Amino acid sequence: MTFKSTLTNYLILLLLFATAASCKTKKELVTPVLEPDMLERMLDSVVVTPEGSEPMDTLPKVYNTTAPMVYDILHTALDLRFDWNKQHVIGKADLTIKPYFEPIKVVKLDAVGFEIKSVKVNNTAAKYNYDDKSLIVELGTNYTRKDKFVISVDYIAKPNENKVSGSDAITSDKGLFFIDPLGTDPDMPSQIWTQGETENNSRWFPTFDKPNERFTQEIKLTIEDKYTTLSNGLKISSRKNTDGTRTDHWKQDKPHAPYLAMIAIGEFHEEMDQWEGKPVHYLVEKGWAKYAKKIYNHTPEMLSFFSSKLDYPYPWDKYAQVIVKEYVSGAMENTSAVIFGDFVQKTEREMIDNDNDVIVAHEMMHHWFGDLVTCEDWSNLTLNEGFANYAEYLWQEHKYGRDRAEYHRLNELNGYLSASQSGVHPLIHYFYKNKEEMFDAHSYNKGGLVLHMLRSYLGDDAFFAGLNKYLVDNAYTAVEVDELRMAFEDTTGEDLHWFFDQWFLGQGHPMFKVKYDYNKSARTLTIDVDQSETPVDYHQPFIVPFDVAIYYPGGKVVSKPVKVTKMKEQFVLDNIDEPLAYVLDGKNVVLGLFDEVKSTDAVYGQFMNSPHLYDKVYAYSLLNNSPEGQRMIASEPFIDKALADPSNLIRMIGIQSMGDSLMKFPKYLDKLEKLAVADKHSEVRNAALYSLTAIEDYDPINICTLVMESEQSYPVLSTAISILGGDQTKALKYFERYKNEPSDNLASAFAQTLESENDDVLTYFESKAKKISTEQLMDFYGAYGTYLSQRSIKTIARSVDVLQEIAGDSAGNIYRKYMAIKTLSTLDEVLQGKASTESTAAALSTRVQSLIKEIVAKETSPMLRAKYGEEFGF
Repeated sequence: MTFKSTLTNYLILLLLFATAASCKTKKELVTPVLEPDMLERMLDSVVVTPEGSEPMDTLPKVYNTTAPMVYDILHTALDLRFDWNKQHVIGKADLTIKPYFEPIKVVKLDAVGFEIKSVKVNNTAAKYNYDDKSLIVELGTNYTRKDKFVISVDYIAKPNENKVSGSDAITSDKGLFFIDPLGTDPDMPSQIWTQGETENNSRWFPTFDKPNERFTQEIKLTIEDKYTTLSNGLKISSRKNTDGTRTDHWKQDKPHAPYLAMIAIGEFHEEMDQWEGKPVHYLVEKGWAKYAKKIYNHTPEMLSFFSSKLDYPYPWDKYAQVIVKEYVSGAMENTSAVIFGDFVQKTEREMIDNDNDVIVAHEMMHHWFGDLVTCEDWSNLTLNEGFANYAEYLWQEHKYGRDRAEYHRLNELNGYLSASQSGVHPLIHYFYKNKEEMFDAHSYNKGGLVLHMLRSYLGDDAFFAGLNKYLVDNAYTAVEVDELRMAFEDTTGEDLHWFFDQWFLGQGHPMFKVKYDYNKSARTLTIDVDQSETPVDYHQPFIVPFDVAIYYPGGKVVSKPVKVTKMKEQFVLDNIDEPLAYVLDGKNVVLGLFDEVKSTDAVYGQFMNSPHLYDKVYAYSLLNNSPEGQRMIASEPFIDKALADPSNLIRMIGIQSMGDSLMKFPKYLDKLEKLAVADKHSEVRNAALYSLTAIEDYDPINICTLVMESEQSYPVLSTAISILGGDQTKALKYFERYKNEPSDNLASAFAQTLESENDDVLTYFESKAKKISTEQLMDFYGAYGTYLSQRSIKTIARSVDVLQEIAGDSAGNIYRKYMAIKTLSTLDEVLQGKASTESTAAALSTRVQSLIKEIVAKETSPMLRAKYGEEFGF
C-alpha cells in the first residue's frame, strides 16, 4: 500500500536543513510540514511521514500474537449482486475449508454487518450464531485435517450501515464503497470498489480475515451491462443476461491473503497490453484514454526489471491497474489488480517531472513482497512495505540514475527522522496498540533504508541472491522476520543476527559525534566516533561498518573500511596524503544522525569533489551556517559547480547560493533568465523564476510572459500566473486559455490572482471546489478562501451554498468536507467583521454559524468529528 504525499517546495526544504554553529552540525534533514493536521498526515506516500508511535517505555505490555490457525480456507467462491439504492451487497459465498491440525466441530468466520439469510454445510442447512461481527457455524460432525467441507452463506452485506472508523493511513474501514450510487452528481462517476487492508474485506464477504490465511478464489459479478469490472486473476467468462445485466466471472488459481481480494466496478476506459504472454490492463476514467499507458509509467519494462533483478518471474496471471474516485488511501496492491486514487490520473503536461514511476513501482514490488510472500501478522508489516518502498529506489536507480534515486532516499530519510521525533519503535513491532499504527514511517521509510544498508554491506550479488532464496523458500506462505534473516544467512554463510537484532528488532538509530583530525607531518587521518548520546531506550551500541571516502585533486578517491562496534571508538588511518575532503559514511548509506566536526575547507572540498548527492547537500547546509562558509557559497567556483551539476536539486542550490553574487557577477542574471525558460527540469525553471522576482529593480513581467507562451509544466505556469496577478487583463487572458484544461494544477494560482466576480470565474472555482484532486485540495481551498474573503457579500452568499453542499455530503471525501467547513468558518469571520456596517453580512454570518453546527452534528466520521471538536469546539 502507498499513501500520497504533497511535497514541500524544495527551496523551503533547503532552508530547513539542520543547522549548527560554524562547521559543526547534525547530519539531519527534516521535512517541513505546512500544517500538522489530519489532511497533511493522510496525504502521505509514496513518502510516508505520519506521526511515530509512542516510545517503547509507554507501550502496553501486550504482545500481539499471530492469529492461530484453527482451520484453513482453501478456496473462496463469491456470487455478488448490488443494490445501488440501498448500497448493499447481495452475496452468496461458498468456502472450501479443512481443519488446520486438530479436529473441529465449529467454524468461526469474520463477517461484519451482515444480514444472514441462510447457512449450509455441504449443501445441508446448518445451525449458526451471528453477533454482527462473527458467524459461528456448527458443522454437525467432527472433521479432521484429512477432510474438506464447504460452508455456503447466503447474505446481504451493508458496509454503509456499520460503525465506520479509520486511521491516518486508511481513512475508512468500510471495506466496500459505493461512489455516487444514485448518479446524482454530474461531476462524479458511479463506482463500486473495495479496500481490504488491514482486515476489512470481511465487511463484504465472510472469511478468516487475517494476513496468515491464504486461499484461491473466484468471484462472479452481476452488474448493469454499461459497467466494466475488475477483480483478481483472469476473467474466464462474461455472460449477458436477459434483464440487461451482465455476469463477469473472475478466477485466481493461486492462493493469496484475504485482504488482497478486490473488486472494482465503473464506467472505465480500458487499454490492453501484454507482458511475457500475460495480459496487462490499464483502466482510467473515461476521457483519459489517451493518457492511460503514460499514467501507469513503464509497466511492462518494470515487470521485466523486477523479474530479472529478483531472478523470480512475475508470479500472477495478469497485471491490472485501475483509478477510482474518492479512494481512502494512496494505492493498494491487490493481487494482480492494483487500485490507485485519482491523484495519479494526470495529463501529459502534469506528468512533466512528476511522473507516477515511484507509486507504480511500489505497488508492483508488492506482488512479490506482500502478495507472493506475506507478513504473517501486522507486527511484521515492514516485510511488505519496506521492500515496496525500496523498490522505488531500485527502479529510479535503474531507469534514471543514482542521483534521482539518492534524492528519493534523502526524502525517505527526512520522513523517518521527522517521525522519530514523536517516538520510535522496533521495525518488527509486536507491541503496537492498534494495527493501523504500523502504517508509518518505520514500516515504510525506515524499512527501505535498512534494506539499502543491508544491500551495501552484503554487495549486490549476495543481496539479490538472498532475496531470491527468500521468495523461493516462502512462496505463497506467510512469514516473519527470522525467515528473511535465515535466507540471507543461508546464502552468505554469515551470522547476521547483529544486523537484524539492531535494525529490525531494536529501535531507533545511532547518533554519532564524529571528529576528524588530519596530521600532515605524520600523514594520518584520525577519526573519533562517539555514539554515547544515542538515547538510552534506543538500541546500544549500534554496530556499523563504514567505508571512509578520502578525496584528492584530479578526482582520485580512496576508500578505507572501518567498523564501529563500541560506544566510543578511534580510528587512525595511516599513509594518507593530504586530502581535499573526507567523509566517514563515504557511500552515503547509513541511517543515523551525524554531528561532525571538520574544517571549513574540508566541507567545501566535500561539496566540490564528492559525487554523492547527500554529501553535497550536507556540505551546503554546513557551509551556509558560518560567515566563512557563506563566502565560499557565494563564490563563482561554487555557484558554477552547482549550476553545472546533473542533479536538479544541486542546480537549485546554485540558484539559492547566488544572493548578492548577482550584483558582483552580472553574468548570473542572464544565466537565471536562461534557466527560467530552458533548464531541463521544471523545478529548476521554477526556482529561477522565483529568484528573478526577488531582484531589486528587475521587472519580471517580460520573462513571465515568455514563460506563459513557451512553458509546458503547470507548476512553472502557476508561478508565472501568480507573478502576473497584478495585471488583471493578462491574468484573465490566461484564465480564458486554461479554464477548460482537465488539470487542477492552475486552480490555486487563479484563485490567488483573479479578482473578477463574473459568472465564468465563479463557476470555475465552484467546480474545482467540488472535484479538485486530494493532492491539490489544501492549496486550492486556502487560495479559494482568501479569494472569497475579498469579494462581495453576494458572492460570499453564493459560495456558502456551494460549500454547504460539499461539507454536508454524507458520502463525500472527508478531506474535502473538512476544507469546506474550514472555509465556511473563515468566511464567517469575514462576515462578522463586516456586520457592523452591512446588515446582510450579519444575517449571513448567523446562517453560516447555523449551517456549520448542523453539518457537524450530522457528521458520522469519528476522525472528522474529532477534528471538528478540536478546531471549532463542537
